[in-house]
Amino acid sequence: YFCPKSMGRKGFRRFVEDKLVRLGGGFLLYSLLLGPIMNLYCFAYSGYPITYRFYTGPTWFILWLLNFTMIYAVIAQFAAPVKMNMPHPVILLLFGAFLSAAFYGAAVGVPEVWSSLGNMVMWKFGIGLYVPFFTAGIIAGRNDWMKSVEEMQTWCVWMLRTIVVGFWILMFLEAGSGIIPIPGVNIDAGVLENLLPPIYAVPMTLTLIQFFHQYFNGTPPSKIAKSAGAAAYTVYIIHPLIYNVWIIAFIAILKSAGVTIVFSQKTMLLFGGTINPATGEPTMLPDGYIWAGWLWTLILTQLTVWPLAHYMRQLPVL
Repeated sequence: YFCPKSMGRKGFRRFVEDKLVRLGGGFLLYSLLLGPIMNLYCFAYSGYPITYRFYTGPTWFILWLLNFTMIYAVIAQFAAPVKMNMPHPVILLLFGAFLSAAFYGAAVGVPEVWSSLGNMVMWKFGIGLYVPFFTAGIIAGRNDWMKSVEEMQTWCVWMLRTIVVGFWILMFLEAGSGIIPIPGVNIDAGVLENLLPPIYAVPMTLTLIQFFHQYFNGTPPSKIAKSAGAAAYTVYIIHPLIYNVWIIAFIAILKSAGVTIVFSQKTMLLFGGTINPATGEPTMLPDGYIWAGWLWTLILTQLTVWPLAHYMRQLPVL
């Protein structure tokens, strides 16, 4: 969304240099240093062979954001800007349905061997979500669509919120029926997962932007909100290192309490309480341990990753 304004303000050369440093720097920092360090201490604690390896982790998305941005920067040098008012949200919902068809086609049509081409995590998301949403963001930025989202009529806002909640219920029923059978509910998870993301992403995106504009966009923003916004990119880059530290700490607590922890020899970093004699793989820990570990990791990660990111972002690449 902000690319056109940034390009206009900085010019082509400065824009490209800035993105190479900010996006490329973050990608290389994690892939060459932080990701391999995380693997080393996780492998060492789990008893796996310790080796250095290039590891992109979640920064694969930053790499593709850089790719899209560089493509835009080149195209913008000769292509005429698209002048277009924001379509009505109902039209955008129909566009989401069209994207769902493209998403489904890519899901069933792209061979598995090509699904991760170029370090993309599943090209069905690239074709059905990332490319069209990045393109829409460029057009929206050029034509100031944000104002239209902020000024949506009340009935339209509540329509979008209702649709989003409806999708939440559908996803809950799909996930829940796979664990506890629900009478009268028979949802084909494969079809749903290959159709839902785009048609859900459109109303969810509009709803989130409008919701945060209405309830969280204070002027001036609070100190906490301003600091969190500035640190968010660094949080994205470093969060796996932090939550894995707290996972290891929780495992250590379980071990000290006499709980048997066994790591899989087939699936890296999969651990459980005992070995299933039929499969030779670890069994799941009791539900209480899993919920306690989830809460422990969630809370302590949030309490540590944001302050750490606040100070790490002083580095020139963050």
